[in-house]
Amino acid sequence: MCHTPVTPGDNYHGWVVGVDISNTSVSAWATTAIGGGIWGHGGVASDGTNMFVVTGNTFNTAGNWMGGEAIIRLQAGPIWSGQPMDYWAPTNWFNLDLGDTDLGGVSATVIDVPGATPSELVLALGKDSNAYLLDRNNLGGVTLPVAQANVSGINRGTSAVTYHTRLGTYIAFHNDTGVIKAYKVTATNPPTIIFAWSQTQNGRGSPWVTTIDGTNNTIVWVAGTGNGGDQRLHGYDGDTGAVIYAGGGVNELMTGTQQWNTGIAVRGRIYFAADDKIYAFMLSFGRPTPTPSTTPTPTATTSATPTATARPTPTARPNLTPRLRPTPAPRPSL
Repeated sequence: MCHTPVTPGDNYHGWVVGVDISNTSVSAWATTAIGGGIWGHGGVASDGTNMFVVTGNTFNTAGNWMGGEAIIRLQAGPIWSGQPMDYWAPTNWFNLDLGDTDLGGVSATVIDVPGATPSELVLALGKDSNAYLLDRNNLGGVTLPVAQANVSGINRGTSAVTYHTRLGTYIAFHNDTGVIKAYKVTATNPPTIIFAWSQTQNGRGSPWVTTIDGTNNTIVWVAGTGNGGDQRLHGYDGDTGAVIYAGGGVNELMTGTQQWNTGIAVRGRIYFAADDKIYAFMLSFGRPTPTPSTTPTPTATTSATPTATARPTPTARPNLTPRLRPTPAPRPSL
């Protein structure tokens, strides 16, 4: 990663550093040109064999591409071949450079779409409001992507999520205009990106997903984090966007959340870390069937029962009636 200044006078690069855990030797890859920051806070993506990062704008290139505005595929090490199959940049990369319109404001997302050709893909979401899909086995150099769609908003400083349901493969993300959106990636040759649903959701939290078996009862979760956020957990049906959980009652209000924080789901609970405490939601099975809508209006469908006790005894559900209380000294779940 690189530090935060982004003016042409700053001497920084996008870096990926690898440490061999057997002998602690260190190796690294960095953009050739100054700049090319890797701003996606989700970090390096992996398909189990190769690593993928997305870089931002570079400086003083004289129009010669040197690692910026690109998806980069790295082998273990990290090692970069420099060959077109191991990088992709849009044909207008230089204009993106000049406009500080980083391609790399969101981490790369690895996506598998059964039935599509190609089916093994990687996603980049740019500050130029576009979503780009590439064949992650052959990125192709400076060329047109496999698929591209204008998804509106300036996409930066968050991470996207991908998931499968019985209706197909989706991507979802939270842009900086206060909207969480989901798009379907079609199982076609080539795949395309089509709108699925959206919900107004303040804050800048990154989404995550729960299911009961990998495809059923899919819920997209996001917290209203940071300045302007409502400091609450929200859940949406993965296929329709219908509201499953709308933040709960008085006891479900969180404090000290940050844009960079994302929740996790472990053994039937959702955990969300804020500045000085961890909040926990317990999930139980079964939930009401949401009313399908392409642009549903958020409406609370659950409520929490306040309690005076400081420790949680949650009874919420992946379906959900999450009950959240601060847990100042949480015990890790093994």
